[in-house]
Amino acid sequence: MLYLGRRRRRTWDTTVFTPAREIFVVAEQVTALPPFSFRQVDDRTAEVTQTLANGFFGGWRRVAAPRNRIGIHCEAGPVGTRLTVTAVGDRAASRRATNLVRIVAAGERDPRTIYRFRAIPVGPCTLVQSWAGTGYPIFVAPDLAAARGAAVRPARPLWALEQRGHWVRVRVGGPAPAADAGPSGVDPAVAAETPGDGLATVGWVEADQLVPATDLTGSDGVSVSPMGADGVGAAAPPVPAAGAPTG
Repeated sequence: MLYLGRRRRRTWDTTVFTPAREIFVVAEQVTALPPFSFRQVDDRTAEVTQTLANGFFGGWRRVAAPRNRIGIHCEAGPVGTRLTVTAVGDRAASRRATNLVRIVAAGERDPRTIYRFRAIPVGPCTLVQSWAGTGYPIFVAPDLAAARGAAVRPARPLWALEQRGHWVRVRVGGPAPAADAGPSGVDPAVAAETPGDGLATVGWVEADQLVPATDLTGSDGVSVSPMGADGVGAAAPPVPAAGAPTG
């Protein structure tokens, strides 16, 4: 397209539930269609620039000094992601920036998106299956910059204690500390999965990495794996009374 029209600068500043990694994925799909290109600068910043332009006699040519630019900056907070989008250029930049803000802002209320708001109730929960075979190290604080402790897998039972925005505080193993926990309060099964220091039975997990589960054994023991792969909290089989039939 030709560089026609007045050059403007517009800024959108809002808080969305969508994490930064999902914002960048949507930005690349929505705003980086030719002749624009997407580039992620770091974990919090990305930019979209018009790298090609249609010449006066037709045909695309590379732009030495892009006139249209879109800056994207994300800051993680306790209630969501602080998103700042700045569009500099003509209407082409403004339209793409507007579409990006509209999509990620509506995602919290759209049940069809993977970055919708996930309300995890207090009770048993598990990790999403995408972590199968790798393990998710839980955070020691509700902050992406916080240290991470024990790595849990989808087969491990978790108990949601509370939710703060897009963070959920969980206890590994169930609603109460495991009866066979060591002196440090760490479940030996968790310690076996991730050897090392800094293990903890309570930590924080991103809400979009959890799904509610069914308590299969009651309040005294929690086993959220139907196949019994975890073996934690499973209730012992009842002992038949004297003279009672066993068949």
